[in-house]
Amino acid sequence: MENTVKKVNVRVGDTVLVLAGNYKGKKGKIIAVDPEHNTCKVEGVNIVTKHKKMRKQGEKSELKKMEGPIDISNVQIICGKCGKATRIGHQIENDVKHRVCKKCGAVLDKKFVKAKAKDAEAQEAAEPKAEAAKKPLQRREVKHVAESTIKKPAAKKAEKAETTAKGGK
Repeated sequence: MENTVKKVNVRVGDTVLVLAGNYKGKKGKIIAVDPEHNTCKVEGVNIVTKHKKMRKQGEKSELKKMEGPIDISNVQIICGKCGKATRIGHQIENDVKHRVCKKCGAVLDKKFVKAKAKDAEAQEAAEPKAEAAKKPLQRREVKHVAESTIKKPAAKKAEKAETTAKGGK
């Protein structure tokens, strides 16, 4: 059998709706994806109990409740823009393939959306700089401070030596 990685359309962090089973209609975030077995774990869905037996003195036996895997075909991604459970389409933009909502066309990949927002912010920030470059430079007023008020390092050391000689800190 070949070592090919199966591709799935859901990723960790996606909000999904469960379509089948005892938890049908429940929404939750994906916390783990296993493409090899075509399963995923959804927060608060398919809760199973694991029994942990005491093995050493001082340990305690316990019952752990945790999420069990469910088949990926039983979940559907919820679009962040329209809020509906949707199938996933793929779109290529700037040599980058990303997932899109089939109902409204919104981009579902958070990294791509953040990168696009950063690019837009950078363009907005660059526009005022371009306008400022066209204007002539204005001189700033500089307040001159009398030299007697500025203490030089040598003067500070001498002052410190005088205070220690007098008995102060």
